[in-house]
Amino acid sequence: MITPILHLYSLAWAIALPFLRRSPRVSLGWGQRTLEEASPSGPFDVWIQAASGGESLLTNMVLERLAAEHYGRKLRVLATSGTKQGIDSLLKGCDRLSANGGVELAVAYFPFDAPRVMDQAFSSFAPKLAIIVETELWPAFLITARRRNVPVFLVNGRMSEKSFRSYRHFSGFFRAYGPDKVWAISSQDGDRFGQVVGNEKVGLMNNIKFDRIEPQKKLPFPSPVADLLTESTPFVLLGSVRKEEEEKILKAITVTLTARPDLIIGLFPKHIERADHWLALLQSAGIPAVKRSRATGRSLPGTVIVWDVFGELAGAYGLASATFVGGSLLNLGGQNFLEPLVFGLKPIIGPYWKNFAWVGRDIVAAGLVREVADEHELAQALLAAIDEPGTRADVIEQVHTFFAPRKGGTEQVCRQIIDKLQLLDQQQK
Repeated sequence: MITPILHLYSLAWAIALPFLRRSPRVSLGWGQRTLEEASPSGPFDVWIQAASGGESLLTNMVLERLAAEHYGRKLRVLATSGTKQGIDSLLKGCDRLSANGGVELAVAYFPFDAPRVMDQAFSSFAPKLAIIVETELWPAFLITARRRNVPVFLVNGRMSEKSFRSYRHFSGFFRAYGPDKVWAISSQDGDRFGQVVGNEKVGLMNNIKFDRIEPQKKLPFPSPVADLLTESTPFVLLGSVRKEEEEKILKAITVTLTARPDLIIGLFPKHIERADHWLALLQSAGIPAVKRSRATGRSLPGTVIVWDVFGELAGAYGLASATFVGGSLLNLGGQNFLEPLVFGLKPIIGPYWKNFAWVGRDIVAAGLVREVADEHELAQALLAAIDEPGTRADVIEQVHTFFAPRKGGTEQVCRQIIDKLQLLDQQQK
């Protein structure tokens, strides 16, 4: 039954490829995607696929841990991704691994899932074990792995409601050809995967992303932001503000400065090309404002500093009395509100943060993050946070207590990989 479907799937790829060739994004790495140019040569112990930049960061964490595990010999690993961002991230990881002899890493674009291409890829790469990070179930990849007796693990598994609605229609296929084992990051994700690939194949693990959260008792580097502030002036930071939120944020700034004209506000647009627009917006509202690149010396209370330079947000979190993390007042997915927690600063966010739903609402219930409904609640929350008792050390201790039991995902994945490779090595003897 699968052969006619594969023929149709092959035909669909044959039709799609000429159109994909014209795509600026997909045409990057075309020779590797089609295997028309020389590709990394196997055999590899592990082929690990990271869809894009976020998955590549997690892949690097796993590889660094694998390199430190001292498997008994150098592991040959192929890491692939479907985007330039992912490839760039993997290459940075490759540079870090070069100093450690535990892993020999090759990096390439993920081949197109056309059955002919994927069959050639498995012939060339000859992996013992294939790993998928998070969720990317390509049919020809899975079918070819099964035909070549290559076990497939899916780690740090997550499945959105939207993806579940699509995948569940093909549960018959995925039960027959899906991953041999799925480790999901939550019971909800596990239930969804179970309905798609079979409950017997699904287990739970801690999210690798939690392993990246390391509280800092002090800034690991001198922050130039300190030169713009005085110790007696509270500093309020509005981080990663999106274009769509600007009107709401302006209202919050106005209310906040009216109540506390002794503040300095640091405004970090998500895209710094919005800095000039913000400067004009603030000045038209009668609010003193200056671009960061032109700020010299200590800023006066009541001033909004609009950031138009890169690389200073983390240092600013380490100096702020209160902060809001944008992309969350409107349905934009949210931005990284975990970063200020690393520096002992509890963030305020809006109600929309689906991009970070993996953290779970427990973080709000624990009081480490405050969620507000709109710009009016935001202004009041910022004012309250300025005078909130407690120290950064207290917050960092709370952060440690909250995240400690949620860590260990990287170690769990590495243990599963090593155990499986050892079993495969024994079977080959």
